[in-house]
Amino acid sequence: MTLFNFWQLLAGLSLFLYGMFHLEDSLKQQEGRAFKLFLKKHTKKKLSAILSGTFVTAVLQSSSIVNLMVLSFVGAGILSMRNAIGVVLGANIGGTVNSWLVALLGFKVNMGAATLPIIGIAGIGLVIFKNKKNYYNLCRFVLGFGLLFMGLDYMKQSMDAAILNFDFKPYLKYHKIVFLLIGFVITALIQTSAATIVIVLSALNAQILPLETAVAVVLGAELGTTVKIVIGAIGGIAAKKRVALGNSIFNIVSTAFGFILLSSIVNFLEDVLGIKDPLILLVAFQSFINIAGAILFYFFLNQLGNFLER
Repeated sequence: MTLFNFWQLLAGLSLFLYGMFHLEDSLKQQEGRAFKLFLKKHTKKKLSAILSGTFVTAVLQSSSIVNLMVLSFVGAGILSMRNAIGVVLGANIGGTVNSWLVALLGFKVNMGAATLPIIGIAGIGLVIFKNKKNYYNLCRFVLGFGLLFMGLDYMKQSMDAAILNFDFKPYLKYHKIVFLLIGFVITALIQTSAATIVIVLSALNAQILPLETAVAVVLGAELGTTVKIVIGAIGGIAAKKRVALGNSIFNIVSTAFGFILLSSIVNFLEDVLGIKDPLILLVAFQSFINIAGAILFYFFLNQLGNFLER
């Protein structure tokens, strides 16, 4: 990879993260109270708690922001620890919606022509509506959307150029556990699995990484998402620490399940479900392990709650 390609990749990642920040923060400013009321009303049963976590995360486009807000609600006594665990399980499923959006639109649809007008109009709107909160947050959301796809386009271009200038084959002989650890470290450092997964999708689209190696990195990213919620629970009440531990247990178990059965799950998705597109297959794998993990944990939520309380 040339120096130019590296800076293009880094700039693309920065734009993606900055766009994600605007998306998350604008929604949080707009929907924080509604989110709290929604969770209080719909988390009294295990299944409804999981479905609520899935729905809210799909809307807010970030499992991290949902998990941290859930922690704050637990700390304030608004949510019980057991209900919060269900929401967190659902948030892991809802977090895959962003991956589907990127895989289906970011690489299948040419967003380049629309990105600049979106950013331009939204940027002007920020100035015009700076004293009108609702319109201002709407402009921030649209700006974030535009920056997100501009960053994705930069990363895609850098990856396409990298494959012409660099031989990755010698590095692909390492065991998949190495790539899992790489995914974990990257996500722990940049504090969002969405960016890690976008990088992996870009590399997979450019045929730099084979599918199963890309899946291993995504599994590491799933595990890396636990770091933020663990940090968020430090210094909090016991219930917050129990929620963080419960989330960590879920991610460790689902990641181990996905890693051990990696080839079998890929074959199932390819041969039984007929998914041949590697980008869709990667995102389908991510969704599969989160849904399978949530179903498994659903039947043991009471036992998990008892264990955490001890």
